Amino acid sequence: MQDLQLAIDDLRQRAQKTGDPQALTELEQEARDLLTEAKNTPLEAAAQALFAEIAAGNSPGAHSAAVRGLVRRARIRIEIAGDDDDIDEAIDILAEALQLDAGSPDVISLLQQAGSHSAQFKQRVQELFERHQVDSAPEAAESAAPVLDAPADRRPSFASSSSYAAADPDSRGQPEAADGAEDERGFQSSPTLDELLSRLTEYYYSGEYQQTIDTANRILAIQPSSPTAVEYREKSEDNLIRGIVPDHRIPFEARVAYNRANSLVRAGNYEEASGLYKEARELAERDGILTWKDVEQALLDIQDLALARELLVDGDRLMAADNWSEALRKYEGALRVVPNDPQGEERVEMIRRIQQDADQIAVSLNTIGGALDEQVAQSAHVRGLLAQTLQLLPNSQRLAQMQQEVDAKLSSIRSQLSNQAQMELNRVSNSTTLDERDLLLSEAIKLMELGLELDPADSLFSEMLMDARKLHADITRAQQVIKRAQALVTQNFDSELSQARQMLSELVSDFAQDERYRQTVNALFTRYFERAELALQDNNIGEAQTWLDALNEDPFRILGRRAELSRIDIAIRSRRRRGRIVLLAVLIILLSAGGLGAAMTRDQWEPALFPSHTPTSTATFTPSMTFTPSITPTPSATFTPSLTATATDTATATATPTWTYTPTWTWTPSHTPTASHTPTITPTPTPTPTVTPTPLELCRTWVSGGDGINLRTGPTRAATRIGIIPPGTFVDVLEQQRQEGTINGPVWYKVRIQIDDLQQQGWVRNDTVTFIPGYECPDIP
Repeated sequence: MQDLQLAIDDLRQRAQKTGDPQALTELEQEARDLLTEAKNTPLEAAAQALFAEIAAGNSPGAHSAAVRGLVRRARIRIEIAGDDDDIDEAIDILAEALQLDAGSPDVISLLQQAGSHSAQFKQRVQELFERHQVDSAPEAAESAAPVLDAPADRRPSFASSSSYAAADPDSRGQPEAADGAEDERGFQSSPTLDELLSRLTEYYYSGEYQQTIDTANRILAIQPSSPTAVEYREKSEDNLIRGIVPDHRIPFEARVAYNRANSLVRAGNYEEASGLYKEARELAERDGILTWKDVEQALLDIQDLALARELLVDGDRLMAADNWSEALRKYEGALRVVPNDPQGEERVEMIRRIQQDADQIAVSLNTIGGALDEQVAQSAHVRGLLAQTLQLLPNSQRLAQMQQEVDAKLSSIRSQLSNQAQMELNRVSNSTTLDERDLLLSEAIKLMELGLELDPADSLFSEMLMDARKLHADITRAQQVIKRAQALVTQNFDSELSQARQMLSELVSDFAQDERYRQTVNALFTRYFERAELALQDNNIGEAQTWLDALNEDPFRILGRRAELSRIDIAIRSRRRRGRIVLLAVLIILLSAGGLGAAMTRDQWEPALFPSHTPTSTATFTPSMTFTPSITPTPSATFTPSLTATATDTATATATPTWTYTPTWTWTPSHTPTASHTPTITPTPTPTPTVTPTPLELCRTWVSGGDGINLRTGPTRAATRIGIIPPGTFVDVLEQQRQEGTINGPVWYKVRIQIDDLQQQGWVRNDTVTFIPGYECPDIP
């Protein structure tokens, strides 16, 4: 028992020294435990009184609730004070709280804290202390009692409303008021335990907490261990101490005013809502409900909401002035007043994000460096952050200044990109190899793309990039053409060599200095040169001249190998000169032979060419002029001797009868048989198609491509070339045989071609033509 008394005294001392609501809540739980231990003991009344005092201090009435709300608002103002206006506003709030409770230690302490900011505020606080008869602020703070020591009329007393304060411990189970109530309700004077339990539940749910406590005490007198009675008694005691009133006990007019006030709070009209809450509280007090917890809490909430709104307005003003740190303090203060306010949370999140982005932008601007691509990436990141921040705060002068700094940095990077891209393009124009030009051009294109990444609307970089990509495409195509030409030169066929020459000629103007290009042209030159030498060896001067003419044209001019060409040219000229000499010698021989023959037959032809005036027998030589019938196949030409009668015309000048010596003239027909042999001399009718039958074709081929193929007089490369078959021409194969003097040598085809109205026949090699499907030649054994 002595230990229980010591615990009660200790708890009372601790409760008097603390003013923290959280500590009072813990002390209230300890007081409840002590009350449970003191049940049915002489110390039960003392424990009950202590519990009532602590519960009353932790659940103030309307008067203390208003003071607590004002203290809370003033404390938040002082804690988030950004300037003198916040301190001045806090002193005004504390002055209002001082009028309600001049001895509140919290109010005095906050006033002292506000006065410490400046001498002006200290003087104002001192005036407030003098006006409310607070002699010394420190002494008043020390001597002021906590909430538990407030006057009895300012805090609810559990002892005044509980049966425990008037009942004797020995007569605790038979309270006088309870028995009177039972008599009025008509219950029996000695109810059973079940009836008492039924009444306990009825009283509790009807809101009659005092009668619930009395009934629970009667049940505990009969059955001390009844858990139902203990539970309902504790709940009723708490509800009485905390001022909880059931809804059905509240007057209708008070409930209407309360509901209208709630609607105004949701609409943000806190001033009118506060008036309606006070009206509802007054209506409830007229009906006997002195404490309505919901209304008191609503009034405290309205004060919090109004303060939060003021802080949000102040924060918006500071944010518009780019004073972000002070605005954040205002917003955080608003969240301390109303912790789950969505507007406050949104503003706090926004300003923290703005501060974080602004700090990151400032740091990034000062640390931009490295390669140009890294600078572009960093600048793009900074620009993106700044754009997002400007969307949140578009009218900020601070962000506008950052935008100017970012634009200046981007302009500097753009200038560097432009200069380096132009330098790369100059190096591309001065480069001689395709690989180096391709590499330099790729670097230039990368720089231009970085420039467009900085500013997609930059026309300079757009034009430069288009030109660079076009040149890059040309270089890529040239590399592919050179690679293809190398493959064609390696095949070493005439058509492929001609195609490679044409492809390389298209590149000679732009890529003549490339090493791989020159190597390919040199390899092609070697193939052409070999063809020219082989044609010279075959004594085919025309073909050799054709190859030589090609070697003097593009793309071979870039090589400058004039010595080899001069050697081939000299050889061709020498062969031609030798041929002309041989031809001249043949002509001389023929002329000599003709002159010798003419000299030997002078007696025969001289009279015919130079006839005399005397009728000599030499005139009979005229039949030699009948050689002309050899041109015509008909023997009618034999009548030409009749033309010799012209000789008589020459004799008419004498007009003598001696010309009538006809027997001498009649001998001339003896020479006419020579005309009968003319058909054997001039077999002109044999070449005509009507006389010679057309040979049957073995197969049919065609010339696929290139510059055409050679048509020769025989099945060997040494045979004379009689023409060139153009590509795309169909030829008929009349005969096939292997090259003369070989067993497994190449096969040659005797072909017939029809070009326009001219038909030709000759020999071609089998690897220069292509068979038509279904018209292949039979295999040669």
